Amino acid sequence: MKMRKGVASIGYLLLIPVALVVVFVVIHQLAVMTSDYTAVMEAISNEIAQELTNQSCNGSSKVVIYYVHYNANGIERLNLNDEYVVIANLGCKDEDLSGWKLVDEKKHTYSFPDGFILKAGKTVTIHTGSGTDTDTDLYWGKKKAVWNNDGDTAYLYDASGNLVDSCSWTGEEGGAVSCH
Repeated sequence: MKMRKGVASIGYLLLIPVALVVVFVVIHQLAVMTSDYTAVMEAISNEIAQELTNQSCNGSSKVVIYYVHYNANGIERLNLNDEYVVIANLGCKDEDLSGWKLVDEKKHTYSFPDGFILKAGKTVTIHTGSGTDTDTDLYWGKKKAVWNNDGDTAYLYDASGNLVDSCSWTGEEGGAVSCH
């Protein structure tokens, strides 16, 4: 009987380090999941506002891949919404993105929802993970990372399949790249 208690005690002792590792991983994830997304989006909004004041409006839209955050903070598979692409409408006219596609080099494809309008001077962020779509944030619903940290290209195609814009990176940029 004493031997069984000793074996059980050893089993519990072995669980303690495992539990500590789990606790540290959770704490680490909570700490890094708070990325600089808000600051990045504020800076992008300011840049776009400045860009729009410096152009003459000819009633056209100009939709571009503006920014790619290809390396999510922390453990990527646990923080997929911190891997994202910001699409901007730098023109003076709202653009219906129904049927538009965002594609990577391996042909992973995100299709914009029907009826999605990107207003002039505004952005939309396509997050790799899951969430509820809004006017400013769309969610791909992937279970693992899409954008390669060691280099990739994001391609934006219109509803007719025409390449509208692309943005490439090598992985040397530090996890994110400004495209315009």
